[in-house]
Amino acid sequence: MRLRHALALSTALFLAVGGGEARTLSGAYLAATQAELRSDHVESALYYTRALAYDPENSVLLQRAMQAHVAKGDVAVAATIAERLLNLNGENQFATLVAMTQDIKENNPAQALARLDQGEQGMTPLLADLLRGWVLLTMGDSEEALAVFEAISGNDTYAMFGAYHVGLALGAQGRLEEASARMEETGAGPVRLNRRSTLARIQLLAATGEREAASSLVDEVLATGFGDAEFEALGARLAAGEEITFDVVRTAEQGVSEVFFDLASVLGNEGQDVALIYGRLATHLEPQFVEALLTVAGILRNQGQHELATEAYDAVPATAPQFIEAELGRAEALEDAERIDEAIGVLTSLTRAYPDRLRPHYLLGEALRQAERPNEAVRVLDRAVTLVGEPEEQHWLVFYQRAIAHHQADNWPAAEADFRQALELEPENPLVLNYLGYSLVEERRNLEEALDMIERAVAQRPYDGYITDSLGWVYYRLGRFEEAVEPMERAVELAPVDPIINDHLGDVYWMVDRKREAEFQWKRALSFDPEPEDRARILRKLDVGLDVVLQEEEANGVGDAPLEVAE
Repeated sequence: MRLRHALALSTALFLAVGGGEARTLSGAYLAATQAELRSDHVESALYYTRALAYDPENSVLLQRAMQAHVAKGDVAVAATIAERLLNLNGENQFATLVAMTQDIKENNPAQALARLDQGEQGMTPLLADLLRGWVLLTMGDSEEALAVFEAISGNDTYAMFGAYHVGLALGAQGRLEEASARMEETGAGPVRLNRRSTLARIQLLAATGEREAASSLVDEVLATGFGDAEFEALGARLAAGEEITFDVVRTAEQGVSEVFFDLASVLGNEGQDVALIYGRLATHLEPQFVEALLTVAGILRNQGQHELATEAYDAVPATAPQFIEAELGRAEALEDAERIDEAIGVLTSLTRAYPDRLRPHYLLGEALRQAERPNEAVRVLDRAVTLVGEPEEQHWLVFYQRAIAHHQADNWPAAEADFRQALELEPENPLVLNYLGYSLVEERRNLEEALDMIERAVAQRPYDGYITDSLGWVYYRLGRFEEAVEPMERAVELAPVDPIINDHLGDVYWMVDRKREAEFQWKRALSFDPEPEDRARILRKLDVGLDVVLQEEEANGVGDAPLEVAE
């Protein structure tokens, strides 16, 4: 809301400018704001910078240009803009943070502390104090830094943050016994902030001789059922008796990076724009900070910035335990960008490098299926099922994907078996209920069971236009046209620009003798760019009517005729 308000306010300011400058300035500004609204950070940075050439002291432009450059990963350029902004307004929070980050990058902590003293009024006390502690430690003032962190731990709201950073600061100084003790007893149990804090505790326990406690904590993490390459590798090293060192934070500069990462993690999906800025500041200070790189890449994927996401995944070192996670993320970003062949190449390499890992095989099978290579998908997913071993509830998706691949390969018996296996693992899953129920109707088998499945799916996801469309279309296929009208109309309300759903509603209207409305829906479907085959069929219906089309299709043994018509 703040972003939109700022954009609206500054738009009004620019529209007040007259003459030729207004046309040039407003053009660059409007291009920048449009790019910003679609999270296109590269274009946004380009056009805000261009607009600044016409109005170099405009604080709105400076703020937006600075944030865009940070978001696209160019913090050094953003820092030069931050300097200009601070000269205009010394209490700008983000400008202070960006300029401080560059100061620390350039080994000038005294300047960073001076900026913090001047600009902390706009910051939350937690952020200001965490930064102050680490900057003091960078300057060599260990006792004052620890006192700042301990003061944070005395605040009930932020006690865990304070204890965590006390432990990190002690660990960075080699005071491992003290660090471990502080993290294990905060007054409210051990530090449990995020994955990173758990990693720090394990390393400290192992490094101080508490290897059994460290191994138990690794087992606790892995028992959640979510694979984590770093914790798996750490557990293996503990079991082998290898020495474990503390390296979560080795320097005070990395401590500042940790502060930014903590804030990015806390904000998560609820504040992606700000979380991205914190994540970028973290990786600017520590370019191989793997967790921060993965966080940045994930946010960029969510924003639809697939190229920038791919760059972030690429920055993860091949030697990092999480390299496989980065490569999997890169493959998914390539899929998002519709570069499916490249994604398949990445995933194929991963299945060869990690032949016993489930997720690369699962994702490769899914990608092959989406690329309409179902037979290859089945072979890869066969391997995934083998890797599953004794299936548990979370493995329903593996069987579901293989079922779809079998269905695409025209092997209905195998598809049905896998759909039913997926339902056995998760009996009320709406995706499986919908797909299996719809397919049973298409196969003209178990019609009452099929309808029941789809009704159960709709009950769970009443606002899913595609599942609601399935219910209406199944009624249509069963010849229950009047009953099909209401769910099909609701499906169009829920997914108004989907060409298939609009086409389906047209067919239903035709069957209840609402032919003008049917033709209107078919024309709407054409406006939403249907597939070529669907377009040809819709045009034919508009030319001769649905009845003739169904007769033609029945004569050729194809089509989606209602069952009573087909019989």
